[in-house]
Amino acid sequence: MAASGSIVKWFRQQFAGKMDYETLDIEGNGVSPGSDGLVILPYFLGEKTPINDPLARGVLFGLTLNHTRAHIYRAILEGIAYGFRHHFAVLAERGLVVRKARVTNGGARSFLWKQITADVLGLPLEHIGNHPGSSPGAAFVAGMGAGVFKAWDDIERFIAVSGVIEPGQRAHARYQRLFALYRDLYESLKAKFPELIKAVEEGGQRF
Repeated sequence: MAASGSIVKWFRQQFAGKMDYETLDIEGNGVSPGSDGLVILPYFLGEKTPINDPLARGVLFGLTLNHTRAHIYRAILEGIAYGFRHHFAVLAERGLVVRKARVTNGGARSFLWKQITADVLGLPLEHIGNHPGSSPGAAFVAGMGAGVFKAWDDIERFIAVSGVIEPGQRAHARYQRLFALYRDLYESLKAKFPELIKAVEEGGQRF
């Protein structure tokens, strides 16, 4: 995805002042799954996979005067999780069914984001502790290519799961409906993004 944690960082800088992420998590945790009808398309930098559309833009759909900063924050976390779910849908279309997911670093520090992600995916989310990030995975893939490792399961030698977040079934059922809406929103708007960009560029401004 072109943007994920960068959207969270942008929101905090622009709308939360000096508030730390832990406090934002506490606020967002007070909002029910689905953010009371607020859905965000997280295409703030266009999008790479799975839609491959550099002209896509972020969308805040369903905003009312009843929504607060906490609603928008939670909707951002949910929108990014919908993006993860979209990747899983593409894999499933190709016969690759994901049965569990793992997280580490970055957003994995957020208890709220981990629970939202587990709920959206409907899968247990394993937290990898004391992990340096994606570099060991890249090294392992290179090792497989070089014949250093014999099976993909050999990666388990280098993994230590520090906790598991289980999905909530009621939340997952709600997110299933909202994910379908999330997908439809992009399809409804994708032809409008080039028009928007053209209109702004013709006025002498680029974005």
